[in-house]
Order: sequence, then structure tokens, then C-alpha cells
Amino acid sequence: MLTRLLPRSISIPSTTQVAFISADVNYKPIRRVEKPDGFLRHSNPLSREVLRRGWKSAKGRSVDIVRADERDRDFAGQFFGEEFSTWNNCCRHSKMTFEEFESMAAPGTDVTIAKGDLFMAFDGDKLIGTLYNSNHTEKDFEQMWHGEMPGNPNPVFRVKDDYADVIASYPYARTMNQFMGLLDILQPQTGKFLPANIKKFGITEALTIHPALHKEGVGYALIEVGDEVFKKRGVSHIGVYALAYGAQQICARLGYKTVQDLPYANFKENGKPVYENMYDGATSAKCMVKVLKN
Repeated sequence: MLTRLLPRSISIPSTTQVAFISADVNYKPIRRVEKPDGFLRHSNPLSREVLRRGWKSAKGRSVDIVRADERDRDFAGQFFGEEFSTWNNCCRHSKMTFEEFESMAAPGTDVTIAKGDLFMAFDGDKLIGTLYNSNHTEKDFEQMWHGEMPGNPNPVFRVKDDYADVIASYPYARTMNQFMGLLDILQPQTGKFLPANIKKFGITEALTIHPALHKEGVGYALIEVGDEVFKKRGVSHIGVYALAYGAQQICARLGYKTVQDLPYANFKENGKPVYENMYDGATSAKCMVKVLKN
């Protein structure tokens, strides 16, 4: 899931990486608009680069997938911030608010539009899904993975007994501090589980689907489009940090394999699991990797 290259204006503990999509204390707020019927709408969604036209959902909806651009900063950012903070299993468990998650949603949207790939799915004029992806080359790997580079013959996934000190080191709302702490266990340790000679690595950062379409396959379609774009960019391996059970199932069916598995029971703050009895049935956070075939 989330978080890699966005500079932070504060010092960060040595156990964490500098993230692409990350929380930041200094961000431009998202300009939100009202949604009388629960949907964000755009009068001309196809005025952007169209990547898939007329894909049929499980219930027969005609879905268009486009690439977001600079004009979509607040539009996509509001959707991501509102829906992810409400429906992501970890955010929902901690009762994270939009305002708390905005410290990630706003700068994450900025950097993804500028340096990554942000995809939007529409049902007519209604925004029903977003996908945030990032692309990385060899020059990023040392910093991303703290020197634990691909090709390690015996990689070990390290988990501490307690993460209270890591969680307390962040300057955000407590719910976001916990969320960042979880991600920063998985992400910096990914590289050592990858094979040697990787030149380009992609990350499926954040998939968000409107709750009215959670069972219609829109997430599959977005990830398929994202994988196609990764392949065109010469990416050989894609990683995803899947926190929710549904996301883990989608990725498994699309060929992603688990390389790291962190039981939620083992992510503790002052001796107590931060995330437990998740509403979606997830029992662990997973780093999953897919190899793209030429």
C-alpha cells in the first residue's frame, strides 16, 4: 500500500525509509466539494488520456479508465482521502478522519501526479476508483531499502517486540503515526527479498474503490491497467503493500506472490496490538510482488 521519494521536513528514525507517498506536516490542503448523492462528478472525464474505454463491470456498468493530470489534484485527492480513510481496514479500525489522513492524501496526490501514475475510473461522469502507482530505478534503491539490496541469498524479515518508540517518533495524529509505523516495517525491508539485477521496480501504492462498487471488479481493472503501464515503462517487478483482505485476494489472483507477512498481532504499541479483529477479516499486512513477463 502506501509509502517512498517525498522529502520530509522533519528528521525520521533510522528504521524508516523516505517514502514516495508519505505523510508530511507541510502540505497544501485539498479543496473539497459537496457530494449530494455521494459521488464526485466530472462533466468530461474523457478529456484526459484514456487507457481503457467501456470496460464492463460485474453488474454491467460501462467503466472508463483515464490518467489523471494536474487539474485533478483536488478531485482525485478528495476521493482518495475520503474513501481510503473511511474504508481501508486499518484506517477504519483506528477511526481515522479525513483531516488526519489528509497529511498523506494531499502530498501523496501531488507527488503521484508529478512523478508517478495516477489512474481514475469513471462510471459515466461519476468517479468510482483511483489507483496511485510509483516507478523506481536503480538510483532509488539504496535509499528505499537502506542498503539491503536485491540478491540477498538468505533474507530475514525483522519484526520488533514493540513499536511504541517508532510510532511516537512521527509528528502526525496518533492514528497516522500508527499507520506510518506499520508501513515502515514492510517497505524498507522489501529489496532484500527481490532477485539481483533488477533495474526498475514499480509499486502499486494505493487502490481506492467507491463502496457502491466494491464487488464489481473495478479494482481488478485498475490494477490490470496499472500493470500494463508498468510493463511499458520497462518495470520487471511490482510490489504492493496489501493491508486489507480484499486487496490481498485481488493481487493473488493477478499473480502477486507474498514475500513478507506481518501478522497484525505482532504490530504492538506498549504491548498491545494496534490493529486486531479487523472488520474485513484480515489477519496480517503483506508485501506482495509480481514478476512482469516480457
